[in-house]
Amino acid sequence: MINKGAAKESIVDVFIGLMVSFPVAFGVLTFAQSIDLSVGATALMQTVVFTCLALLRKYLVRLFFLQSQK
Repeated sequence: MINKGAAKESIVDVFIGLMVSFPVAFGVLTFAQSIDLSVGATALMQTVVFTCLALLRKYLVRLFFLQSQK
């Protein structure tokens, strides 16, 4: 059985991540290029940025859905 609430939350979370990922990637890559980072350093910086944003996004989406259940 599919939990409709969990499915909706997952879809919203992934859609928000999709909308945020391109501008963030573009910004991170532009910044990394402007300060002449190596490929490895750029990859590490992108990983850290995307991980932090994903944690924040998931937390905020979860809070939103918890509030909407009340």
